[in-house]
Amino acid sequence: MADNEKLECLKRLQEVLQEKFSLEQQVESLPADLRKEESLLRTMEREYDDLSALSEATVNEAKSLSIRYEDAFQLRTGYEKQMEFLSTQREYEALSKQLEDAKVQEQTLLKQRNSKNKEAERLKTELAAKEGEVEAQKAKVEEEKAKVDSELSGIGEKIAELDAQCLEIKGSTISDELYSKFCNIVRKKSGVGIVPVHGQVCMGCDRVLPVQFVIDLRLKQENNEIDYCPYCSRIIWYEQLDPETEKNYIFEQLESRGAGSESRASSGEEKVQDSDTYDESMEGGFEDF
Repeated sequence: MADNEKLECLKRLQEVLQEKFSLEQQVESLPADLRKEESLLRTMEREYDDLSALSEATVNEAKSLSIRYEDAFQLRTGYEKQMEFLSTQREYEALSKQLEDAKVQEQTLLKQRNSKNKEAERLKTELAAKEGEVEAQKAKVEEEKAKVDSELSGIGEKIAELDAQCLEIKGSTISDELYSKFCNIVRKKSGVGIVPVHGQVCMGCDRVLPVQFVIDLRLKQENNEIDYCPYCSRIIWYEQLDPETEKNYIFEQLESRGAGSESRASSGEEKVQDSDTYDESMEGGFEDF
């Protein structure tokens, strides 16, 4: 059987495309850790902002309590001074009641002020610690970003080299349309876009092909044409095996599918449209290029 130049080019292309698409997957997955660290940084910054707002509010409350305490202190000392100038029992009793209330208010405000000052100091310490954590996370994000950028740059250069290899292999043998279609097949079929046919069996999807289809495939192959599996849409080529191996392989495959499948495959009754695994995204792929 004569060599099929298109098939040979496609086989070589598949090897390069497998490496290229693997690198492209790395490009998609590499920033995952960076996005995780950036998300953590945003969370920490929100926590810092909330803590900062709470700390500021607490400081303001402490200041307000200090002012109110000073007013209560002045009021209480004023009442005490007035006690020296009282002349009647009734005045003394009234002022004593005011003085007692002023003392209670003063002590209450003093406790509240002291408590709020302690809370403000605690929040100030927490805020300083949180600020340190945010800065450390920022440094970590920058480090991860530099690492990712460096790796992506290297991968990008390698992908560019592989693209150049693909174009070199493609040459004038493979049309732009076939090249584009083959790239899509390799990408969608997990890196395997061209597979051999052993006997009547597509080695990509393990389906039995009609006898006449295999005969036509062999004729096309001899004429430097290509064809597609009607079930998995991969490009297929007939691989000559020794007669005994081919015979045994066909019998084993047909037997595993039952007599009904054997009858349909032998008569050529199965059609592309009848296949429940036909990939519609590859429609139009049965043209010769």
